[in-house]
Amino acid sequence: MVRKSANQVNVLEYTDYREFLIAFYKSMKAHTPYFSYRYFSKQAGFSSPNFFKLVMDGKRNLSNEGVEKFIKALGLKADEARHFRMLVSREQAATPEEKDYYTRRLFKTRVFRNLRPLSEAQYAYYSEWYLVPLRELVLRSDFNPDPGWIAGQFTPPLNEAQVKAGLATLEKLNLISASADGTYKQTETILSTGDEVAGDAIKNYHREMIRKGAEAIDRFESAKRDISSLTLGLSAANADRLKELIKDFRKDLLAIAHEEQAVEEIVQVNFQLFPLTIGITDDNSGNGSDE
Repeated sequence: MVRKSANQVNVLEYTDYREFLIAFYKSMKAHTPYFSYRYFSKQAGFSSPNFFKLVMDGKRNLSNEGVEKFIKALGLKADEARHFRMLVSREQAATPEEKDYYTRRLFKTRVFRNLRPLSEAQYAYYSEWYLVPLRELVLRSDFNPDPGWIAGQFTPPLNEAQVKAGLATLEKLNLISASADGTYKQTETILSTGDEVAGDAIKNYHREMIRKGAEAIDRFESAKRDISSLTLGLSAANADRLKELIKDFRKDLLAIAHEEQAVEEIVQVNFQLFPLTIGITDDNSGNGSDE
């Protein structure tokens, strides 16, 4: 087991196990002169002297056996060890659904709830497709706070339980506030999307909205929707230019919405730009494992 320094980082404060390993290494190196990648690998029982660095840099994954070796060498206690196992499972999940499963398990742990009390609500805000439009719906002039009325405004319809949970989440995040007459109004709160967990939630949101876009082709007549696409051959420089144009257009749409005086409907506008072929300079190398 690696002898801990007085200023060692706390794994319970992390949602990415590789970020924790980077912080751990920097702390140990600063306060323990003899600590090195070779030293850790030897303490953990790995034959490769550089294995810690390969895992830390995302070039290798950990097997179940490797996780236990790391836990022992890191000197993690019971709660810390459980947290570390969950972070590894979450990071190395094979599918978005599996990653979502471990993320939601992470939120249920007592220690994580104490350290990040709003994380679960923030994750729900971006993961549940109807929460963003629910916040926008309160701006409608005919808005009715009755959960049954709200549920019926969505397409596809929600159920009342989803509405009640959604309103509670929005209030918890201070994105809406209840008025004296029982209705709601938007606040000026802006959520940060820099957190790694929030980033995963946003991916969930985009996946679901892309699915909703596909369903809209059959759900709505052409007069109520606009779905089109282009396939282009571009240089890398012009691909970046397209991204900037999309970013600018997105800002223009936000400005129009901000100036709106009479909200009558809530719409979703999706932007999608993605490669259909492998680029000339793309690196196709993958990650290995310690087993």
